[in-house]
Amino acid sequence: MTALRLTTLALFAILSGFAVGPNYHTPKPDEPSSFVAKVDSSTVAKADQNNPAIVELASWWRALNDEELNSLVDRAVKSNLDLGIALDRLQQARTYESVVVGAALPEVDASAAAGRGTGSDLTKGRADQILRSADNGSGLQQINSLAGFSAVWELDIFGKFRREIEAARDDTQAARAARLDVLTAVVADVVRAYVDLRGFQVRAGILHKASDVLRESLRIVNIRYQRGIINELDVALATRELASLEAEIGPVEAQVNAAEYSLAVLVGDYPENVVKELSTPDVIPAMPAPTAPGVPLDLLRRRPDIQQAERQLASATAQIGVATASLFPDVTVSGSIGSQGQGWGTVPNVSKHIWSFGPGAVWPLLDFGALDAEVDIADLAAHASLLNYRKTILNAVEQVDTSLDSYQAEQARMDKLGTAMMAGQRAVDLATERYNRGLTDFLNVVDAERQFYDLQEQYADAQVTQGEQFVLLYKSLGGGWQNYQAVPAIRQPQPAIIALFRRVLSPSAP
Repeated sequence: MTALRLTTLALFAILSGFAVGPNYHTPKPDEPSSFVAKVDSSTVAKADQNNPAIVELASWWRALNDEELNSLVDRAVKSNLDLGIALDRLQQARTYESVVVGAALPEVDASAAAGRGTGSDLTKGRADQILRSADNGSGLQQINSLAGFSAVWELDIFGKFRREIEAARDDTQAARAARLDVLTAVVADVVRAYVDLRGFQVRAGILHKASDVLRESLRIVNIRYQRGIINELDVALATRELASLEAEIGPVEAQVNAAEYSLAVLVGDYPENVVKELSTPDVIPAMPAPTAPGVPLDLLRRRPDIQQAERQLASATAQIGVATASLFPDVTVSGSIGSQGQGWGTVPNVSKHIWSFGPGAVWPLLDFGALDAEVDIADLAAHASLLNYRKTILNAVEQVDTSLDSYQAEQARMDKLGTAMMAGQRAVDLATERYNRGLTDFLNVVDAERQFYDLQEQYADAQVTQGEQFVLLYKSLGGGWQNYQAVPAIRQPQPAIIALFRRVLSPSAP
């Protein structure tokens, strides 16, 4: 009656939902109401009938209207190896939930033992102890065979298993957010590498075009020198200018190749299979006007790294309950049924049925503070996770402010460089005209040409930098993962006996 009463009380405690440890509540965010960086109202993109192509956060790279880039991003999402690793880690976390849930449910085992010797019970140490608890040696000279089934269920009276399940689910959600964070980073890396590639190709094109112009200039200078119109100094200056510029071509072309190789790795392929389609030079994609970033509170819903940090905090909080439950008794209900007997040369040959059922408990009393220290460790780990959550939000807001300011600054820089380039081209034309008329020396022509080519390179660099800031802006806003949340289903784990046949006896089975 006492055992039945204890079992009833244990089941009532389980059903009542009691669980030690703190219940998790999402921390109240303390971020500012708005970003420090402001979008220039005269340049911000606004959706209307004349401008329907406002940047969509979920697919922000498509605002660049570059089909090659869109293709690279699609391939990276399907084949990037870092993204594949993140998916496997998510599936691992999802599968581990079954391990934790299984630990909270009853376990049934089959056991058997037999032996010969001088002892009175030759099944000791050879069979499951729960089955052996039903041992009945009355009427037997020697027990030398035993077979049967045993079951044990550790009752979750104090919520240890419930907290472990809670932590496992939180870990799965953190792994899901981690995959989306990797996806966001991969998309951003592909767009940035593509912008860098086009920038290096533009720079290489500028240098090659400048080289052709300077080579023609050197040819004309040599003709004028041979006719005695100019002196040898002009020839030396033209030769120096051409050689100096050609020396820059090799390193820039190496950067073009490196960008192509980087893109190949990002899409999960070897450079040999990707370089051909990327080798044809193209312009740097034009960047759209910035979109209003919203408010910092939006980042909590959009940024996967913030979601991951919040779920890690939830898991760490649940682990406090797991550690606290270890201070309480472990209560189990176990039972067994089987058959034992004597034989193997011992007479008479006898076999009898055995069974047992009842509760049990183990309560740690003196452990010199080890379990209490585990609770403190779990509490400190949760506090560290809370600080990491706040740090992640802080960094996210800072990244948006920085990238938005930088993006708009690069736009202003490009406007000024555009004006400077037009003036630089005019300076080259005037210097060349005056030189041809004998009104100035060749050094002025060389200086005007050099400054004009420098301005062209600066403009290309500004385009690339603006593109990189565009990438950082929309990455910091948490865009790029929204259309890729679906993941494959996991295989449902099977009981051990079924898994044995599937994995060992039928290895070709899925």
